[in-house]
Amino acid sequence: MANIKEPENKKEFIIRVRVTPAEREEFMKRAAAQGYRTVSEFIRSLIADKPTSPEKNKGVS
Repeated sequence: MANIKEPENKKEFIIRVRVTPAEREEFMKRAAAQGYRTVSEFIRSLIADKPTSPEKNKGVS
C-alpha cells in the first residue's frame, strides 16, 4: 500500500526564520535535551494543544 499522509497532516506552508549561529545551536541543544530528533519537532511541540512526547513524533520532521 502506498504511503499516503492523512489530509490533516499535510504540510503546505514553510516558515523561515533567520537566527544567529548561537541561536541555532541553542535551538538544537534544547531540542536534543528534550528528546526531539529535529528542531522542527521541537518547535511543533511548542504550539501543540496537548504535550507531545518525542517518542510519539518519531519519523516526523
